[in-house]
Amino acid sequence: MTQPESAFVVYAQIRVSEAKRERFLTDILNLAERSLADETDCLQYDVIELDRATQLFGVYEVYRTPAAYGLHQASLHFHAWKVVAEVVIEEGGLDVQTGRRVPSIVC
Repeated sequence: MTQPESAFVVYAQIRVSEAKRERFLTDILNLAERSLADETDCLQYDVIELDRATQLFGVYEVYRTPAAYGLHQASLHFHAWKVVAEVVIEEGGLDVQTGRRVPSIVC
């Protein structure tokens, strides 16, 4: 699927406690699956293990518009995730950035 040049991007870094790693992965991957299946304007949702030793993960999400991200935040699957996030994410272990996709330059 081709993504629009003005797509809205969310990038989060998440640090979880080692004891809660498996629950985190199960629930964040479920969130990604539901987002892609249920939200027509959720174009991409990737979960990235950045550093296993420190339990640092990245999440990269692409939405057609900022409003589509707002719908994502209002969804039942996102609200279910927020309950889990409060348990699995370490205190101060969430950093979320948003922006717009930079258009590709073809050489």
